[in-house]
Order: sequence, then structure tokens, then C-alpha cells
Amino acid sequence: MFVNGGAGGFAGCSVSAQTLTLRVSIPFDFVVGGQTLPAGDYLVSQVNAERFLMIRNVSSDAMPTVITPSVPGHAAVPGEASLTFHRYGGDNFLAEIWDGYTGQGRSIWMSRTERELANSASLAKPEVVMVLARR
Repeated sequence: MFVNGGAGGFAGCSVSAQTLTLRVSIPFDFVVGGQTLPAGDYLVSQVNAERFLMIRNVSSDAMPTVITPSVPGHAAVPGEASLTFHRYGGDNFLAEIWDGYTGQGRSIWMSRTERELANSASLAKPEVVMVLARR
């Protein structure tokens, strides 16, 4: 499944050689770092020289979620900043973050809950949902 917000649906993203910063609207609740986050506008930013990523809901006072990503085994097409989710029924799990400038991405480790759902799913693979961010 591919999600595109149209003209005003998704905020822009900005990336420099030193840091990663993406702004994106996610139209569904999702799980990352063992926490369920509500649908909404998010800021994804690099923390501590690329070792960590912080995901913060821009319209909430909630503490940001900090995750330790890994490098995925494949490359993306430069120019398409996006977040990729795995969907099992009604549960969405953040799986990858692509910066859109370098073609480099960051994979998010599967949580215990996602691994359990993946192992018990009747289908071999989850539905993959991509949410685009705009520059």
C-alpha cells in the first residue's frame, strides 16, 4: 500500500550533510521502540552523530521516542524521503526511514510484539505501507 497526502497532506523534510530531519504526517497509529504512537505530524531527527533517531509528535507534549536503527540491506531511490511500515491486520510497525537525499535508509529493529505477529500471521509477509515526506 502506498500513502500520499497530496498537496497539503505531508510536511516537508530537510536534510544537511550533518543531520537528518524529516517532517511527516502519519495517518494511522503505529508502534516504534515498543511504544504505540498516535496518528499525527511527526519530526524525525538524528541524534548523537547518526547513532540514534528521535521521533517526536509535533502537536503533543509527550516525550519523544529514541531508537537505535541499523542500516538496511538495500538502497532506496534518491529523492524519495519516506517512512515504511509493516502492517499486520490493524497494527502498524515502523520498519524503515529513508532520507530522500542520499538513498541511505535506516532499518528499525523488530519489536517482540511485531516478531510474535509475524510468526503467527497467516500470510508469509506483512502488508508494506509507505508514507512520503516532502521537501
